Amino acid sequence: MHLSNFDHFGSGENGEPNISKSICENDCTKTYSEQKFELLISNLLKYGIVSSCSTVLIGGILYLVRYGAEPANYQFFQGQPSVLGAPSLVIRGILSGSHNSIIIFGLLQLIAVPVIRVAVSVFAFLWQRDFTYTVMTLLALSGLVYSFVAAY
Repeated sequence: MHLSNFDHFGSGENGEPNISKSICENDCTKTYSEQKFELLISNLLKYGIVSSCSTVLIGGILYLVRYGAEPANYQFFQGQPSVLGAPSLVIRGILSGSHNSIIIFGLLQLIAVPVIRVAVSVFAFLWQRDFTYTVMTLLALSGLVYSFVAAY
């Protein structure tokens, strides 16, 4: 099949099916609820990533404003206290304007976006009464939750 056949709908020269027609038929057969679900998931991912990247960018700018002009001293390493074990420390740090806490909050948002996507998928599959995908998505969600709990 030649590339010139892809811009026409229908069969190719030798009776071969045209790929562009089969793609259109698959997209056009989606129900309204499936299209709505895909739009919800795509918006969740898009705005979640933009929000988390913006938060990390703001924290990075605040860091550079504060420490950008200082020379780097690579002779000594001074570790930072972990605030991931206590979410209240992250919130207190954000309210006080701490650049480290803002960056950590943005990274936590970035981790939470796919987890929220899986949780929304569970409810969407339940709403569509698709119990096979509901069970599979619940297994994926339980694996994610277990990995977070086991990390502590």
